[in-house]
Amino acid sequence: MMSKSKTSFLDQISNFVVNRLAGPMAKFGGIPVVAAVKDGLVAIVPIVIIGSLFLLLAMLGLPGTFSEGALIPALSSLSPKLLVFFNITMNFLSLYAAVAIGMNYAKHFNIDSINAALLSVAAFFLININDLTNGMDVTNFAAGGLFAAIISSLISIRIYRFFLEKKITIRMPDGVPPNVTNAFVALIPFLVILTLLWIVRSIMNFDITVFLNSVLGPIFSGTDSIFVYVPRVFIGLLLWAVGMHGDNMIGPIFEPLKLQWVAENAEALSNGVNLKELPHIWTTVVERITIWPAAAWGILFWMWRSKLKQAKTLAGIVTPAAVFTIIEPIVFGLPIVLNPFFIIPFILSGTIAAFVTYGAFSLHLVNRVFVELPWATPPFISGYVATGGDWKGVLLVIINFAIGIIVYYPFWKAYEKAEKQKESLETEETAGNDSTLSV
Repeated sequence: MMSKSKTSFLDQISNFVVNRLAGPMAKFGGIPVVAAVKDGLVAIVPIVIIGSLFLLLAMLGLPGTFSEGALIPALSSLSPKLLVFFNITMNFLSLYAAVAIGMNYAKHFNIDSINAALLSVAAFFLININDLTNGMDVTNFAAGGLFAAIISSLISIRIYRFFLEKKITIRMPDGVPPNVTNAFVALIPFLVILTLLWIVRSIMNFDITVFLNSVLGPIFSGTDSIFVYVPRVFIGLLLWAVGMHGDNMIGPIFEPLKLQWVAENAEALSNGVNLKELPHIWTTVVERITIWPAAAWGILFWMWRSKLKQAKTLAGIVTPAAVFTIIEPIVFGLPIVLNPFFIIPFILSGTIAAFVTYGAFSLHLVNRVFVELPWATPPFISGYVATGGDWKGVLLVIINFAIGIIVYYPFWKAYEKAEKQKESLETEETAGNDSTLSV
């Protein structure tokens, strides 16, 4: 009777993650609605980055933000104009998101992109504007209107698709230019969709944005919690540890929230809220200064100090990328993926760093993040810039780096010992083969 082969512990972890976590997350991320929201929000990130950087410049010229007087007096006269730039970018965030999400959702159904963009922006205006007698109220155009922008774009494009599928459109004869055809094809669905939205907002006086914020706001604000942030980091690292891109797998779930939170922080700062009292902690920058200084740089430190030639050689190759938190060369080159020596410290170091970092922001020890930066910005730079020049943001990066060094130490020593033993055995086998050949 043949005995069944036992599955190793690492294989059990890999099977669990692939079958129980990665599969459902991959399916979730592949849903057209989710993909459209994710891609649409990614598309407006340049506007968020530029807008928040202009806010930073404006604050440097205003007294009472970073010091009693203006930190850079030469910018004082320019600060009001810099704030105009900030308002046109960050405080119109939901409008830009509505267009980008609508266009990306339309791509999944091969719908004309120009029609999708026009429909999305018109739908957004109709659900947010009810009176123009005293000028246009653009309050809902800022981050607070993001969820309404998402829903209005998705619903409008979905109804538009229904009209196209059922062929409830004006048909033009062959030979008519495509741009003219598209215009007439859109006429009936545009009329129905926009009229419905007008009835809801203006006739029924139902403010979708206010309703969504009152219902969903407390739920999503509660997501910005150490009890959600730390498990998110743990699960992300667990996915990385079995060879999957943890950030891409989890990103679609939290990306809309992080974008709204950093925008709300920027708006609060522009309204005079203290840097340590901004409403939100969790942003993309906080993730970047938390996870990889511990989980990637920690092991890189021991690679540089190692007596193993291949480890030092690899360290020289991967360090330039790692500085910019491009960690794939370490994860897959060493490898860390499914490595019995490194899978535990890889997950543990980043998780501990997440707890420490979030705790430091919660205790108001560090200025909270109000600037969005490119994801590949080195953590030492982003920790300083995104917190408005708070040196404790850099200190957090150093502390997380130290956490990684400490957590990896015993595991790295065990790895080095195993590698040296392997080298010794290979040397002995080579010597034995050489002596046999000489006889």
